[in-house]
Amino acid sequence: MAQANKAKILVVDDDRLILTTLSQGLRTLGYDVCEASCGKEALRLAREQRPDLALLDIRLPDVSGPEVAKILDEDLGIPVLFLSAYDDREAVTAAAEAGGLGYLIKPCTVQKLVPALEVSLQRARELKTLRERGTRLQTALTLNRDINVAIGVLMERFHLPRQEAFERLRHQARSQRRKIRELATEIVKMTEKLNGLFQA
Repeated sequence: MAQANKAKILVVDDDRLILTTLSQGLRTLGYDVCEASCGKEALRLAREQRPDLALLDIRLPDVSGPEVAKILDEDLGIPVLFLSAYDDREAVTAAAEAGGLGYLIKPCTVQKLVPALEVSLQRARELKTLRERGTRLQTALTLNRDINVAIGVLMERFHLPRQEAFERLRHQARSQRRKIRELATEIVKMTEKLNGLFQA
């Protein structure tokens, strides 16, 4: 790998020799590396350093690798590639359920690690893009929901057909120099507040 690769990797292993060997090897190849020898330290470093990916031993002395992986993935959005001396089905299943992007068996040289690391980084970028799209879609759906609800409120309140209610909403937004979705959201909030008064 060329020096241009500046992905930040969190390497987590309680075996000092493996931790040092992998970390130094990855640094030599141009990766930015932070190291942890236990789960709690890994979580602290992840919050501080925000790595692009965690290379995580499945068995750690304080918190299990899958538990750490779940927090890294769900709370911090940091993907995980597992590294373990264990190849039993239970360990592999735990890694998969925790959201691991891959599972490598020790001993593993840096040269054998890098292809899996690069594939995991690519998958992580793709997952991040999908999550961002999902968030944008959810926002758009919420905004569209507000517009549709506001139109429904106008239809009900003023006994209007749908298109006329939409035109009135659009006209009012233009006259106030506001975006239609802002006005719609305000109408929805006021309606919800008014409904809450009569339901209390």
